[in-house]
Amino acid sequence: MKTFYQNKYLVDVFASIMFFTRIPINWSYFSNTAPDLTRAAWSFPLVGFLIGILSGIFGEFLISINVSSFLSCSIAIAISVLITGAFHEDGLADMADGFGAGGSPKKINEIMHDSRLGTYGTAALILGLLIRLGLLVCLVDLGYSLLIILSIGFASGKLAIIFMRNLYQTSSLAKTGSIIEAVSPKKILFASLIWFVPVFSYLPLFAFLLGTILIVIIVFFIGRMSKQKLGGITGDVLGATAFLSELAFLLGLVIYFSSVI
Repeated sequence: MKTFYQNKYLVDVFASIMFFTRIPINWSYFSNTAPDLTRAAWSFPLVGFLIGILSGIFGEFLISINVSSFLSCSIAIAISVLITGAFHEDGLADMADGFGAGGSPKKINEIMHDSRLGTYGTAALILGLLIRLGLLVCLVDLGYSLLIILSIGFASGKLAIIFMRNLYQTSSLAKTGSIIEAVSPKKILFASLIWFVPVFSYLPLFAFLLGTILIVIIVFFIGRMSKQKLGGITGDVLGATAFLSELAFLLGLVIYFSSVI
């Protein structure tokens, strides 16, 4: 007999939480089989919103008691890294190392799976975190909620993963189990609606459109580069796509809101 904990939608949500975060989950409460991330893909943006809320709530409190936006946003980013285990940051660093070094697809893949952090990876990681901090500080200083902006950013990155996976084939060099299968159109629509409704409700139309256009550019740019260098995408490429799509969407918001003041 099914219990509440074995509801298929709840199972999908907790499968995504297990995958994207370090939040301890006793999987046996939800299913007797291994998590099916392809089935759970519809919930990726939902978990993105959750990560943003958990990461931003303390920073929002600090801002409310007049702690500087720089420090509040820095602490929020640190909390997000603790919650996610720097999951997408790791993908960004690995992709930067591999693509930066170049060479044959096999050599690039070997570099991406090297546990040591190289020059390109270090630079990408530092620059990525600095840009994320700068974007958050800009938006908070413009009067927007840190918690909401963080949630929108993380959810946008998670949605980008789904589209990247369906638009580009998996590299033959990708590790087995490191990447989800192609997601059904129904689940893509469901995931898109989960992201679209709250984001579109909060943002002005042109801010939303500009952020979305920048995500599309990131997805196609990284996708084409991955196809050329690896013959397709890998788990690291998806992680980097999520991180850079988050930055792209927030950059679109900064450009729009700065231009209308």
